[in-house]
Amino acid sequence: MKKSESMIVSRAMELWRASEYEIASTDFLSPAEKLEIYNELNARIGSGMSRCFFWGGCRGAERGVTVFLPEWAAPEDMPAHRMPLDEARTDAFAAYLTEHPEIRIEIPVTALSVKGSGFRELGHRDFMGGILSLGVDRSVIGDIAVLSPSEAIVFAAKRIAPFLSSELTKIGRDAVRTEEILLAPDFVLPRRYEEIPIVVSSPRLDGVVKALCGKSRETAAEMVRAGLCELNYAVTTDVSKELGAGDILSVRGWGKCVIGEVTGSTKSGRLRMACRKYV
Repeated sequence: MKKSESMIVSRAMELWRASEYEIASTDFLSPAEKLEIYNELNARIGSGMSRCFFWGGCRGAERGVTVFLPEWAAPEDMPAHRMPLDEARTDAFAAYLTEHPEIRIEIPVTALSVKGSGFRELGHRDFMGGILSLGVDRSVIGDIAVLSPSEAIVFAAKRIAPFLSSELTKIGRDAVRTEEILLAPDFVLPRRYEEIPIVVSSPRLDGVVKALCGKSRETAAEMVRAGLCELNYAVTTDVSKELGAGDILSVRGWGKCVIGEVTGSTKSGRLRMACRKYV
């Protein structure tokens, strides 16, 4: 059963209170769940959020656990939270964990190398399907970094690592070898993007969806109002919402992209924008 957001927030509050004495952390959360926890806890504990970090095992991870550090373990002079992906704070936390391995070892996140035979091409969906087919709950699995058509790094809860190391021996019809590895905190999760330049009259949500998906303005607006679009991992139905560089837009049935900078304008005054679609 999928955990409700209220249960997730309630559990996070329990862990924050427990972290007065020891390091505490949640299971893996989606970006939307991380955003929910951030918004709720920021409203409830305010400055206490300085001891809260979102960590997926490396830099650039989208899924991650929420780590609560006690005062004695909390680093100083960290960048403020900038949701939803919190890149600057995550990068600084990775550097802190590199300098303090005694803190890192207390965070229940590990990396596993999964290598195939090399005779079959495996993608993200294949690796994920092979893991979930073992009956593993999604909440103990973080991001999957596909390094090649036959190799991936899987971020997982430490408690599930021994099981995956022994039981994850096949992905589809391909034999694989799975083993826990020690990965440097400053490892950057590789992602591939397709560059998509678009031309819009303004950075309004409906206009951007129209340009990206090749729809009419009316159809794009209907898609937004129907709740088919997420902006920074939260559903929005505001067709006039203006997008900015760095925003992450997901459109159901089309995919997800990072909104880029305005790179110029046409003779008619329309804006040229550079977007990057996740592939």
